[in-house]
Amino acid sequence: MTLRLRRIDALPPDQRRKWAAARVWTARRAPYLASAILALEPIVVEQDQPPSYDLRAFPSDPAWHVYLDPDVVATADVPEIGFWLLHQVTHLLRHHGHRFPGATAQENPLAGRNADQRRWNLAGDAEIDDDLTIDGVTLPDRAITPASIGQPDALVAEQYWDALSGNDDGLPADQPDCGTGADGQPRDWNAGVPGLSETSAKLLERDVARRIREHTRTRGDTPAGWRRWSDDVLEPIVNWRQVLRAAIRRGVADIAGRVDFNYRRPSRRAAAHPDIVLPSLRQPLPRVAVVIDTSGSMSDGMLAQVLGEVSGLLASIGVARDRLHVVCCDAQAYESQRVLAAKDVRLLGGGGTDMGAGIAAAADLRPRPDLIIVLTDGHTPWPHRPPGRTKVVVGLMDKAGSVPEWATSVLIEPDQTVRA
Repeated sequence: MTLRLRRIDALPPDQRRKWAAARVWTARRAPYLASAILALEPIVVEQDQPPSYDLRAFPSDPAWHVYLDPDVVATADVPEIGFWLLHQVTHLLRHHGHRFPGATAQENPLAGRNADQRRWNLAGDAEIDDDLTIDGVTLPDRAITPASIGQPDALVAEQYWDALSGNDDGLPADQPDCGTGADGQPRDWNAGVPGLSETSAKLLERDVARRIREHTRTRGDTPAGWRRWSDDVLEPIVNWRQVLRAAIRRGVADIAGRVDFNYRRPSRRAAAHPDIVLPSLRQPLPRVAVVIDTSGSMSDGMLAQVLGEVSGLLASIGVARDRLHVVCCDAQAYESQRVLAAKDVRLLGGGGTDMGAGIAAAADLRPRPDLIIVLTDGHTPWPHRPPGRTKVVVGLMDKAGSVPEWATSVLIEPDQTVRA
């Protein structure tokens, strides 16, 4: 089998006009995807007769190349080509190639795609084709919709993948092959030449997401799946546990990294200099205090869950439990508690809020804590200055609350917190 890869100029003039018309057609039907359509770089694939590879879906690769079979371009009409271009940019924008959960492709490319590739292609198509039911867009007969595989609309590809599990023999025989852009696995026709860089692709994604948001604001007819996608790109949901873990680890590392000389223990090098008293190096163990906002606006279940995360994290990074103090605070600070587990904390208070009192009480503990973690909704006055020689990390449980500029803050989303 011989493949020859050409530039778009290799197509006859009438086919080049059809290609250009298809791009204009897509930009009119989905103007918010116009920049993505224009970013596709066409590569013409000339095959021996009869052709061995089915390129009717205009397959793509992660470098934003799209592959054209001259015979397919000649027989397809403009709306059909336009649909497959919309289809392919959706695979690329939603990173279906990176999300492929199955096994790698078979070593013998002539054997075609394996069952995992075919199933994932179906799952990805089902995710995106229900978002391409746009006015003026007619889905080709080969297009896969959730209904065509007996599934409900508005699910993601991973859910359709699970639903199709164990039904490999029942997969449609004439399903599209959307290429490496859909499953990340190599194809014989891939050009292997530079295309859109990873940085450029990310910038393009943000541009498309902004266009979708603007289209939604002015026209209001954007499919729901595209609205959700643009929100994820422009306002990604960050796992607060990972962010909190990183903030606490940085604070503990800064403290654990403080090494000083001490004369309490003899230096291991003292034998080499018997007439000189040499100090030894001492690395302090971090002392941590947790200040809990127990005002009336805080949920006990929320606090217990987050405190459990904090205490588990501190134990995992080697901070001894007898070095962890908990200070409950509403409008006043209550006596500090030493606990073995989060469930042992007595949540005292329930009145107004003044986290400054809690931070001051924690800073007055002896020995003085090196790190203070404050768990609060942020509806409180804050001290103008941080406590001396102590780092502060604020776990903010309400994005409408405030945090001081001198503290490290982590937003803890309420809907990601398990409530008791």
